[in-house]
Amino acid sequence: MVVYVIASADTLREPEAPAPPPPAPEPTVPDPEDAEQSTDVNDAATVDTSNERTALDGEPPAMFTRPLRELTLTEALTPTPGRLANLRPAALMGGQFLPGAIACRATVGATITTIVHPGQAPPEPRYRPSKRLADFVRCRDLTCRFPGCKVPATNCDVDHTIPWPYGPTAASNLKCPSRRHHLLKTFWGGQSGWREQQLDDGTVIWTAPDGRTYITTPGSRLLFPELSKPTATVQASRMPTAHASGLTMPRRKTTRAQDRARRVQRERETC
Repeated sequence: MVVYVIASADTLREPEAPAPPPPAPEPTVPDPEDAEQSTDVNDAATVDTSNERTALDGEPPAMFTRPLRELTLTEALTPTPGRLANLRPAALMGGQFLPGAIACRATVGATITTIVHPGQAPPEPRYRPSKRLADFVRCRDLTCRFPGCKVPATNCDVDHTIPWPYGPTAASNLKCPSRRHHLLKTFWGGQSGWREQQLDDGTVIWTAPDGRTYITTPGSRLLFPELSKPTATVQASRMPTAHASGLTMPRRKTTRAQDRARRVQRERETC
């Protein structure tokens, strides 16, 4: 199983080690005369309460000496004993948040891919986006961009808002719809169907067949606002050709869920 985690660079760095404790003071030899005069005071001062404090508060546990599933909540959320975590949270692909300390620990043995914001870079001269551009779009969107859909972006298509070749392959013209909503837009779009407009910051404005509008923003805007900074503005080279909505929708004999279940079953039988 592959789990995709999106985190800022400072979250993935090892936390700074706490400052070492100051050296213990050198022992002093007491004056015999002072010792005789303060016998009662010394008797009270020699009472050791460290054991009581330890029994009440507990000693700080050694961090990450056990698997994460065996850690207490305090251990998991604190990268170093005795200090509060000061790491930006991360996000699982799909929108769930992850504490920064756990994300930092999860990088051990993980494959780390740097996400590059395209900025004002020109469009790519092909239909299929490069891996770098597709990774950026998925990390920017996190989920399907259709209103109310929470399918993780890793399970979505990367679709041109203005259809290719009328619209370029650029971040401002790419978004992540689930396969279901990709087909909805492709075969039930147009003037009498679902229409969409994408802004430079990744915001998508959907217009329903009844004229109502729905605005969806990139899922990364809350934790990673740098990913939703505007990219190069795009325009359609010419108006896309209209097609007969609905008439070109392929007729399936089985659902996609049935096809997937059969494919999984065949793979299990051949193993």
